[in-house]
Amino acid sequence: MNYIKKFNSLMWHDAKLLNIEIDRSNPGELDIIRAHIKWPNDVEEYLVFRDCYFADFKMNFGVISEETIFDAICSDNDPQILAVQEKWAPLGVELNKLLSYKINTNSTNSILKIYALLFEVE
Repeated sequence: MNYIKKFNSLMWHDAKLLNIEIDRSNPGELDIIRAHIKWPNDVEEYLVFRDCYFADFKMNFGVISEETIFDAICSDNDPQILAVQEKWAPLGVELNKLLSYKINTNSTNSILKIYALLFEVE
């Protein structure tokens, strides 16, 4: 599956970020981040990031406005990917297919970065 193409082809601009959920109910086996999105065409879906190995959320709050998305991109050449791979390599974990998913918001100028092996839309 080409996760980069799938993620980057979504209608990001002016989509609304409604909710973010981090599921650590079974740590190491079930590390999932779900983002509830309402697309510009009013369809609501969940973006599900599975086998997450790192997340960096730089979020701002206090703005009384819906959290709209400016843009989002999936990449396999984010410098942080190598850092995550190097962290896990001594433990025998190969993360050759690790991808970076970055979401930039309009309303609060927040940046969400998720480093995961799998991505799907539900």
